[in-house]
Amino acid sequence: MSSVSTHEKAAAFTSRNTDLADMAAIQEFIDEALVLEVLNVIKSGKEATVYRCRAHPSLGAKWVAVKVYHSINFQDPAVYDAGRQIANGQVRRAVNAHTEFGREAQAAIWTGYEYETLCALHEAGADVPEPFASTDTAILMEYVGNGAGAAPQLHFAELEVEEAREAWKRILWNIELWLKHNLVHADLSDYNILWWGGRPKVIDLPQAVDPRFNPHARKLLERDVRNVAGYFRRYGAEPDVDGIVRELWEAWTYGDS
Repeated sequence: MSSVSTHEKAAAFTSRNTDLADMAAIQEFIDEALVLEVLNVIKSGKEATVYRCRAHPSLGAKWVAVKVYHSINFQDPAVYDAGRQIANGQVRRAVNAHTEFGREAQAAIWTGYEYETLCALHEAGADVPEPFASTDTAILMEYVGNGAGAAPQLHFAELEVEEAREAWKRILWNIELWLKHNLVHADLSDYNILWWGGRPKVIDLPQAVDPRFNPHARKLLERDVRNVAGYFRRYGAEPDVDGIVRELWEAWTYGDS
């Protein structure tokens, strides 16, 4: 883990030029009395930057995370978009034509979809960050971590063998719960599962698919399980991925779950 203190990270953050669009997105939450100030960057990438912010007391938390989208650049977005409908014809045509307006509209659609998915899963009791609010370009959600730093990705977490066994069971429980609510993560791996307080917190859900309408859902489910199973092999686990996926899919298909 990094030895850089939170105060040093915050100082580095405030000393450099920050993305004006990101700050404008966060300002909306400040104007709504949800956020008091931006503290530091948690994670930065091409698609989004996540910031730790000081929460307004009304949220009942000391800190919150704001995920600001820049763009959505999945390798094959059609796989995830299959079965999703854009009701507005003008927006649909712009998205299909990949115009600048279309790209902005697509990003807003994916942002809204992730927020709605987080709301549904959190309400169902899944291990996901609690969502608080969203705009066309950002999501305000629970910050997972403490003042010393954000929760590590599972990939970088050091678990005891028994702890790893329980973590694997808990993640499978989450996958089954998502299916019960007609959702497949579709991009699950040990890089988008945070580990904190002995429990997983699953993040990054804009690409989640509805197995009732997406014809690729079963393959995406299998990939999710296989990806996570690969991580737990370092602890000596040898999961029967094919068998697990078959049982999960049959339980969802026939309503036995």
